[in-house]
Amino acid sequence: MNLEKLRLQVLWWNKAAIVTPILVTGFLFLLYYAAICPPDMLFLTACALYFMTAVIWWWWTMRGIAYLINLMQQMNKDMLTASNELRGIREELKVDNSNDN
Repeated sequence: MNLEKLRLQVLWWNKAAIVTPILVTGFLFLLYYAAICPPDMLFLTACALYFMTAVIWWWWTMRGIAYLINLMQQMNKDMLTASNELRGIREELKVDNSNDN
């Protein structure tokens, strides 16, 4: 996973968060209107569908957070490495300046 893929997934989940409840509610309304299922069965079906969506979203969110944590840890390591390299360069410049005097 990279940042671009994560960004695209966030956009996809944003669209899914808007469209899915509308589609599910419309589907359940059609089942109710056609008298295919009794209301208590429709309620249980709605609960199950929304629960499955929540579990999938939670799983995806945890993966995204884990990726961002790994990214920040790697960035921290890289910043420490760069800081140490700059400190070394600064020390070398001090030694060169003291040799010139």
